[in-house]
Amino acid sequence: MLGSTSGHRGLMEALVKRYIPARIVLFPGLGADARMFERQKRLLGDDLECPDWLEPVPDEALDDYTKRWAEQLHPEPDDTRPLFLGGVSFGGMIALEMARHLRPEAVILIGSCRSKFAKPDRWQVARKVGACIPQSLLGRTLRAAGGLWIAWLDQMDGPHRALMMRMAADTDAYRLRWGGYACADWEFDPRSETDFPPIYQIHGKRDAIIPLHQGDPDTILPKGRHVLVFSHPETVNRYIMDIVRRHVDAQTHSSKLGQGSSLRR
Repeated sequence: MLGSTSGHRGLMEALVKRYIPARIVLFPGLGADARMFERQKRLLGDDLECPDWLEPVPDEALDDYTKRWAEQLHPEPDDTRPLFLGGVSFGGMIALEMARHLRPEAVILIGSCRSKFAKPDRWQVARKVGACIPQSLLGRTLRAAGGLWIAWLDQMDGPHRALMMRMAADTDAYRLRWGGYACADWEFDPRSETDFPPIYQIHGKRDAIIPLHQGDPDTILPKGRHVLVFSHPETVNRYIMDIVRRHVDAQTHSSKLGQGSSLRR
């Protein structure tokens, strides 16, 4: 029976994948990397990109950082696929900043912040405390402990807890501190942007890292916590696919209308 369920899931994923002619770029959270998107990569294959972190330069502002990173992510001239940006936690904030430079079809937030108003007040407190910790003390053991703390808050199972600790330990200490400051100092507000792409947000009701900010998410998972790509991978996959399909279908419909109008002339 288990094999039958697994085979059915694989068939469904293959069928869904066929209808996604898109370039999807997802950014991981702070203290994580592309390994957190294993289930998304399994579904989306080469249509999904999870770029390696770009190392920040000293005192680099987040907007300058994402502008520099965007220069490496511009599509090739012959790549006509529609672009979608997204991310988990801090990665979602990166995606929003990156959208200013890459102009995607949409931005997909997975357990992240839509604007500066969704930032928890305690981030400023954490910033002040973090500033008192010497860089030399942010070794692998302490970074792994940070990953363990997130895993504990999220009530992760053993394999995900171990992966979270490995990713945190492997994170560069300077980038970890820089990213923490960037989160606390983030001032993004989509209402002040011109012609900004649509923003979609899926969020866990029990998220203890970025508590639910009412009115922001269009999809709320009642039992979801922070790292939804671990706890609810299939729900996240369907959410991404639905958004991409909706935009691709709209583009196709618009193109057909344009062709019909041309023929009538």
